[in-house]
Amino acid sequence: MAYNSNLQFAPQPGRQPARYLNHKVSDLSDSPYNDETSSTRIRGRESLVSLQSSYESPRLDAASDEGTYGSGSSWSIPFIRSGGGRYQPVSPPGRSTSTYGRFKSFPTRAQDTIREDESIDMALLGAAAPLGRSGSYEPVSGNEPPEPAVDLTSFEGPMGSQNQELLRSLQEQEAKGKLTGGLGEGMSPKATIRGDQLIASSPLKRSFTGSFSMRRAPSSKSKAGLKELGQSEANRRGEVIEVVIEEPEVDLSSMIGPSAVGLDPNQIRHSMLPAHESKTEVFYPQPDWKPFSMRWPYITGLILLSVGLAITQEILYQRSTREPLVKFQKATDLGPGLYFTLKFVPTIITVTYGVLWQNMDFEVKRLEAFYQLSKEGGALAAESINVDYITLFNFARPFQALRRRHYAVATSSIATLLAVSLVPTLGAAALVVGPDQAIRMEDLNIEKTITLQPVLSRLLTMTFFVISILGCVLFYQISVRRSGLLSDVKGIAGLASMAVVSHIMMDFKDMDVAKPKDIHHKLKNRRYALRNSSLVPEDAAPVSSVGTDKYEDTHSTENPHPLMLRAEGCIPFIIGILLFLGLVPVFLFTPAGVVTDKAPWVVTALAVCIKLTWGSLETAIRMMEPYYILSKRHAPAKTLTLDYTALPFAVVAVHALFNRHWMVFFVGWGTIMVEALTIFVTSLATVEGKDFLELLSFVEEHTDEGGEFLETGLGSGSETVLSFTITLALTALILLYLFVVATIVFIRRRHPFLPRQPNTIASVLCFIHQSKMLYDFVGTAKFTNAQMRRTLESLGKTYGLGWFNGRDGQTHCGIDEEELSGDYKHGIDYSQGNKPWLTEWQLF
Repeated sequence: MAYNSNLQFAPQPGRQPARYLNHKVSDLSDSPYNDETSSTRIRGRESLVSLQSSYESPRLDAASDEGTYGSGSSWSIPFIRSGGGRYQPVSPPGRSTSTYGRFKSFPTRAQDTIREDESIDMALLGAAAPLGRSGSYEPVSGNEPPEPAVDLTSFEGPMGSQNQELLRSLQEQEAKGKLTGGLGEGMSPKATIRGDQLIASSPLKRSFTGSFSMRRAPSSKSKAGLKELGQSEANRRGEVIEVVIEEPEVDLSSMIGPSAVGLDPNQIRHSMLPAHESKTEVFYPQPDWKPFSMRWPYITGLILLSVGLAITQEILYQRSTREPLVKFQKATDLGPGLYFTLKFVPTIITVTYGVLWQNMDFEVKRLEAFYQLSKEGGALAAESINVDYITLFNFARPFQALRRRHYAVATSSIATLLAVSLVPTLGAAALVVGPDQAIRMEDLNIEKTITLQPVLSRLLTMTFFVISILGCVLFYQISVRRSGLLSDVKGIAGLASMAVVSHIMMDFKDMDVAKPKDIHHKLKNRRYALRNSSLVPEDAAPVSSVGTDKYEDTHSTENPHPLMLRAEGCIPFIIGILLFLGLVPVFLFTPAGVVTDKAPWVVTALAVCIKLTWGSLETAIRMMEPYYILSKRHAPAKTLTLDYTALPFAVVAVHALFNRHWMVFFVGWGTIMVEALTIFVTSLATVEGKDFLELLSFVEEHTDEGGEFLETGLGSGSETVLSFTITLALTALILLYLFVVATIVFIRRRHPFLPRQPNTIASVLCFIHQSKMLYDFVGTAKFTNAQMRRTLESLGKTYGLGWFNGRDGQTHCGIDEEELSGDYKHGIDYSQGNKPWLTEWQLF
């Protein structure tokens, strides 16, 4: 069995390696101790003066020779035969430069022997020989070779008994909850700064008193001020620092009263000096990376755009109350530029406006968990690593966000819903063609006008202003918080690199195939935090039962497949597309067209519903694609860094095209086409199809006039035959494309291939908590996505999703490096072995 070949171990803190035990031996003769030519073998005994414990002896830095050790590996195992009675080779006295310890120096004789001292090092009593021991000591050799250390750098290939024993030991440690191979090594401060030094280096603030002077911030000396300065210094350095805070301690010896008998006056004077107790506090850097759609230029642009559209809408309404915006008798009276502006520009603006808000809203939902984790004290699992805003239904998302007090998500979701659904609908309904359709049908040459409906126009203006206010609130909410991220967290690799520093992986033990409800119940009383770009358990913050009980019913669905990839979600959507395709000619060529004349916004609203539902389908495909590739086994390393959910609108299709992920490409291209569907359907809402049929029958009777047929205007509306034909054809083609792609998606992706949906951080960590590939992510917490991809590709490994032997030697289900033990088949537990009686019959 292949195991990880890049294990790295560090020495245990506080323990010196065995090679630094340099026990000295006293001379029993006058001959030189290091006389290599002498034939006399020296028999010695332990000198209680010269022997020192391994914890007090300093490291010998002398040059390596026969009796000394040079610098070597940073880690060594204990002696293989540690039965006592064995000593390290003895350094010649003339070469030892160590003069530290309990006794700094000893006078020596001319023959370089060591004078015996009656002093006793009490630290050596534990290693003293038992009383009554007789016999002489074994001769000490000055050139005895050191004990060989076991090479632990590779487990690949045939393993010896020692490697197998060590492998078994590591697996036992993992099974007991102790991480190995550099996992869970934690974080240590890179620098220690005293509080007074921190205050002295703080920036100066100007204050105008009696004279112009420079004064430091008065709050810097307070505890809160020191915390602020410490956090600022950690952010500036970009590393973990430790700040020493000195607080005066009450000196009880200064209390007035009779002196104790026998108390030394010098000690009293010394104890009355100011005493300080050093207290330290560790500060972690809090970076604030944000995607461009969450930065101030983008959000400010959306706010200004909302205000500008509201003002423009009001100006057009005021003008339409005085005179119509446009007057014409036939569509041919309008020039090409005015015709395009009249028919398509308003809808293009409203649709584009909604897309811009969608780009920002998607990032706010995706990164909210990290904002919660980066708060002081961290956040509950139900508020951070176990929260799902990606697959949640659009209209339910604001309510769930308000319940969790995620006000940024609630604000962004409400603003986006208004921008995506209400703005295009009101924009299409506010433009009114006059006079009434019945009057236009009686007299095709009557003058027609385009005005703005008063009520709907004012509602549209108010909607723009409300969205701009929500944008200001969102701008404030994002500005006062820090994301805690150095770069974008993409894919499985991004989460794995953040989870290997602490022991957070042990919280997901035995949760390989756990359902979201089980994950929620196990983690509901735990808090987590984001510190120095790493996920860590926040054990210090208390957890109240009130805070955990309110999230009992907020866990994700138990079904391992997204709704839009299942029959109950995808089939109704496919039927809805077909029904809408059939309703378009009904509204155009039958008396049912009176509905679109009285309420033209109905067709636009139906198109918006199709757009929102298609967005849910695209989200499911985006999220599941990397895991689908892994389920096919032997996936390349770039699959671990692949994350389509982090890509903005239309960019998904381009990336999928270059990656040759055709299903994602077709669905992403459908997202672009469904936006155009809203534009085309809105333009058809004001057309009377009967005019087109009458003109068509007229051309059949007068074939010689067919050349001018396409340029003929439809008298009851603002369309020509050519524009009407193109718009109707494009609408039908888009609906047919959506129908075909949705059908293919359902046929190809309807079967579950995961034990649960990977829609939360906790769900993804359950897939990798026992993976051996985690050893490759040690030290990569601050890598960018490009660096991570290059690192993984340089290893030359492939990855898969299925059953594998974990670091604890047990069988697990999840994602790991190949070769795996077996594929994952939904409903079949590979770890149970060949036990078909435990499997439901319908799964065969």
